[in-house]
Amino acid sequence: MADKSTSNKGGDWLKQLFNEMMRPPKWMKDGKPGTKKPTGDGKKAEADVSPKPKKRQPPAWWSWSQSDGVPKSRQRNRERPIRSRQVKKNNSPVKKERTSKSQGRLSQSDLGSALPGSASDLHAQIRRHGFNPTVLKSYKITPTKVEPFGPVLRLRTNQGLVSLKKCDLRSAHVAFLHQALQHVEKQKFTRFAPFLLTSKGLPYAQIGGDTYYATRWLRGQEVDFRSMPQLALATRTLADFHKASRGFDPSGYAPPSIFDMVDRFNDRRDELVEWKRRASIKSRPDDIDKIFLKHADHYIAESDTALKALRRPQVRSHLLFEEDDPPLLHLDLTPYNMIYTPNNQVALIDFDFAAFGPRTLDLAHLMRRALQRHEWDEAVARHALVNYGAISPLTPAEYMILSGLLRFPHRFWRIGYQHYDIDHDPNHLGYFQLAEAEEPQRLRFLDDFEKQIARIRRT
Repeated sequence: MADKSTSNKGGDWLKQLFNEMMRPPKWMKDGKPGTKKPTGDGKKAEADVSPKPKKRQPPAWWSWSQSDGVPKSRQRNRERPIRSRQVKKNNSPVKKERTSKSQGRLSQSDLGSALPGSASDLHAQIRRHGFNPTVLKSYKITPTKVEPFGPVLRLRTNQGLVSLKKCDLRSAHVAFLHQALQHVEKQKFTRFAPFLLTSKGLPYAQIGGDTYYATRWLRGQEVDFRSMPQLALATRTLADFHKASRGFDPSGYAPPSIFDMVDRFNDRRDELVEWKRRASIKSRPDDIDKIFLKHADHYIAESDTALKALRRPQVRSHLLFEEDDPPLLHLDLTPYNMIYTPNNQVALIDFDFAAFGPRTLDLAHLMRRALQRHEWDEAVARHALVNYGAISPLTPAEYMILSGLLRFPHRFWRIGYQHYDIDHDPNHLGYFQLAEAEEPQRLRFLDDFEKQIARIRRT
């Protein structure tokens, strides 16, 4: 947990931070753990963890959302009929993709050694996990060992450690992601898992109607947001990625941008109202219905407060301005998708949800996850904002957006979505109780944060 002795130094910490243009203030130099000034691209001196991270393991119960204190996610098609970002038309024949500089072959230390067992045994293992082993021919890889890691397979191959994924994306979408990573690499951002190309020079393979893609496997462990140095590295990596992604102009398909935040969060607010209606008309409400009804009005009011912040004229003006040269967002910043590597860097993986949008959406997701682990200690928010701002300072309008995004009751909404729209699981009661327990701390932080932002608006 963050050192609380720093959390009350300087009542107007956010105003101080803004006025100093994100220069690390005095309280960032007091020598406490996690407050060392970062140097370079995530140097060793900034991390207070072992130089040899433990082997990354898949969670016992795989869920991208588990780190948020919400139940295991099951996908539902929630796409909105929104306008796609304008892209250049490309009617020319498909060209062979350029090989990424960081793609190549892996280091000799990563190469898998031959293990006993026939190829047919390994192919049978791959089939058991729902993958078609024919995809291996597309990449000309020969596995010597197969290990499931959640939605992907880790393969020890003649090309080193490889992550193989069967995804729900169209081939054009995977091509978009590959183009995006090529763009950020040209801007000197290389902290990601690059795509491997097939023998046809494509970043994907289509086998039996399914789309696959393979990337290099990054050694390391998932980021621990309880570690302030790792949080600093993660935040700086995110800022570097956002900065490097500007100017990306894809040829071909691009996913819809997500600048319509007000509409999206208004839809979620309406869902809370609908779930309240369903729970209230039950003749025999269960314990989950009772705890949901107990807090529904409060969280609907919190949603209204969040929407009010996102509807401010300054916010609308900023979003229109940023839409002209938008950054690319990751949009799935769970610890499992941010890897703390043995060379003391944080790298990003799994860009399946990446799309153009306001960078504060990514930053708010990262901050919320870190704040939840530190009982909503303002020192954690300060630490994240200083490290992000050291790369790319935020504007006053972006602080207002952060306020609205953090105010929205994401955890309560997410649990309700899982319970009322996906699966009536009795274990959801514990998740609602967790949201109930953290609410006083969340509100104290948000009230103070909004006071700080109000002072910035008056400057």
